[in-house]
Amino acid sequence: MNTNTILDERFSIREIHCRILEPVVLPKPFYDATMGPFSSYQTSILTLVDDSGFEGEIEYPLSCIPLLKQYFAPVLLESKNTLYSDLYKTMFWRIRNEGFRGEAARALGYLDRIFYDIASRKASMPLHQYLGATRNWAKLYASGGSTALTESELVEECLEFKEEGYTVIKIKAGGDFGTHLNEDVKRIEKVRTALGDDIRLAVDLNQALSVSQTLDFILCIEDYNIDWLEEPIHSADIQGMQALTSKTTMCISFGESERTHHAFHQMLEAGIKHFQPVANNMISIDEFNKVCDLATKHNLMLSCGAFPNVNAQLIATQKEDAMCEYLIPYLKPLETYFIIQPAIVNGIIILPEIDGISVRFDWKKLLKENLINNTMNFKAQTKIY
Repeated sequence: MNTNTILDERFSIREIHCRILEPVVLPKPFYDATMGPFSSYQTSILTLVDDSGFEGEIEYPLSCIPLLKQYFAPVLLESKNTLYSDLYKTMFWRIRNEGFRGEAARALGYLDRIFYDIASRKASMPLHQYLGATRNWAKLYASGGSTALTESELVEECLEFKEEGYTVIKIKAGGDFGTHLNEDVKRIEKVRTALGDDIRLAVDLNQALSVSQTLDFILCIEDYNIDWLEEPIHSADIQGMQALTSKTTMCISFGESERTHHAFHQMLEAGIKHFQPVANNMISIDEFNKVCDLATKHNLMLSCGAFPNVNAQLIATQKEDAMCEYLIPYLKPLETYFIIQPAIVNGIIILPEIDGISVRFDWKKLLKENLINNTMNFKAQTKIY
């Protein structure tokens, strides 16, 4: 793996464009244990134009735009053949007072990704090759199982995932903050019976339960061959994690809420056997790789949530059994944004051989169908307008 090349790259960012898209309305609202309904998804596309003639482009969360304007845009537009190591360091310390575990860290992480896009395009290679990957694919697991689905709808969805070739499936449980766990046990039993024993089944509780509730729940589902139980308690409760792992052999997973590698060392000591860093939410690709290295060193399960059409390039640099989550009911409708994206075949995501990040936005469609809600432009030597 090679993640240090970019530190020696130099950049002169002369333009920043941020296009806010119209919301994509989901076919059916999605719920998990502690949030919902997720009825639509709205985002923006961020473009950085470098004096070298290359540009980078990524999906950029709306919540990060104020941070971009306040902390990052001025730094970027002052870059003049600046080493990326210096540029990143300046942006990193600009958000010190915001903390390194929240939205500011996430906003910087997305920016870090866009510089890798520019650098790998300059090098005329796909990002995964730039990062040192020797393969162009990653394993996916199918994720869904909204807590709002009826029992029959849940079973039907899981069977569809199996028919599409997925061998690992994850469903939600603990709906309404864990107020009907007995019903969840029955739903899990129905899904396991329908899928058979050849499919790995995981259950995500989205931090809804206490330690005692979780232990009781595990006793009720331990006969259903659960591959891992995801975030059953608060994601910052390291002592609670240790209490769980000391009293059950079921694999417990955490990591989606973290932005740096530091908390994962505590999780390791607490007995967590499945790390789930979300690549695009981490403060940098380098930070994501530190978590992956820790998982590999200790032979832990490793997976990455959020957008597999981009994150798969990072997982392709890891061990072959590492996985990307594909939250199908929520993310599949977003495919309308792209003209180029990875292909998915039998639970494997295959990366296109294009320079840079593995997607291209369908600008012709976005413009033709009036899907751009607003545009913000930032230019060197000018005010934001």
